[in-house]
Amino acid sequence: RPTVTVTATPSATPDSTPEETAGKSATLVCQAVEAGDYEIYKKQTFAIDFEPFKGSCFVTAHNPEYDDPPMESKIAIYKGGKKVFDFPSQFNGVTFGCWVDAVSFQDLNDDKLTDVIVASKCQAKSGNYNENTVYVNNGKTFTTREDANTQLGELQSIKAIADFVKENRMMFF
Repeated sequence: RPTVTVTATPSATPDSTPEETAGKSATLVCQAVEAGDYEIYKKQTFAIDFEPFKGSCFVTAHNPEYDDPPMESKIAIYKGGKKVFDFPSQFNGVTFGCWVDAVSFQDLNDDKLTDVIVASKCQAKSGNYNENTVYVNNGKTFTTREDANTQLGELQSIKAIADFVKENRMMFF
């Protein structure tokens, strides 16, 4: 029987990988971006690699005074550690007491572009309520329709939101 010997040598860091991030997962790099006075909400911060923001980070940050829940959240795209895009009409215009509960990246209208679903909650005296948002990827940016998003308020999961949007495409696209 012939004997095969395999020797593994560590691969060099690719030219495109900054030395300080070599060996880290892309999501860990995203979770380490600097968001000014806000704190990164690691559970809802992810590396993304689709147009129009290939090789970027979807970052959720919140006011550090509110940890549980992480209220006064904001979502943005960062690239190379710098903010390059703020999502419009976050929480459908509600300006206080909201946080990101879940995020999904999927093509909702079969145009081969990845759309973003943000399932959010907001706090009110009567209790928490949903402010779910769909961001449509048009290949250059993300847009949203607050009038359509108001129809998502009773939906409790990403799957329920995605199913509703797919069944009511004319409302969102």
